[in-house]
Amino acid sequence: MEVKKISPRVSCFLQVKLDQAVVDYLWKIIDIGKTNNKNHKNKLVGNISQSLLLDDIDSFFYKSVCVPLIKYYRENNPISGDPVSENTLLKPGSKLILNNLWVNYQYKTEFNPSHDHSGVYSFAIWMKIPYSWEDQKKLPQFRNIRDGDIKAGCFEFEYIDSLGGILNSMYRLSSEYEGYMVFFPARLRHCVYPFYGSDEPRISVAGNLNYLPD
Repeated sequence: MEVKKISPRVSCFLQVKLDQAVVDYLWKIIDIGKTNNKNHKNKLVGNISQSLLLDDIDSFFYKSVCVPLIKYYRENNPISGDPVSENTLLKPGSKLILNNLWVNYQYKTEFNPSHDHSGVYSFAIWMKIPYSWEDQKKLPQFRNIRDGDIKAGCFEFEYIDSLGGILNSMYRLSSEYEGYMVFFPARLRHCVYPFYGSDEPRISVAGNLNYLPD
């Protein structure tokens, strides 16, 4: 008999190590954001202490990071161009913009429940991780639990396979992920689990890219 493997196409996500100049720029606008104090918490589902809007000065982040990642994603996503998956049923001349950019401060026991974002593409950037998953799993409450089931402090994507089952892709975070970014379709569900032990905040930057008519 002749057997041929057929793999259904699935939207990808990108993992990006940001240049230090970009990381420094993000810390700069985070400091400005703390001064401006534009609350964004009431627009989000996060069960966390604080979310503040950020201003992308002169569109530096959009131009230097978002634009090349959009190009790369469209060229490398297995189902790029699919109007359902990419939300491209738009009027002629529609423009893709960075319409939301914010910073999250998450303290121990706080969490971001499973959710998706508005728009076409979204991203999350880990700026400060004050714990490591390896240390989290050693806490007394996780004794006798399999490593694969210990999700304290993790970031997790959720998606559906070809049989309708729910799968996940999990990041077991530590300070080694500081300066890393994940870029993904806005409708890809994800969550952030609570961490324990540290009194320092987990700081992340997130944003949405959407189309607006000219």
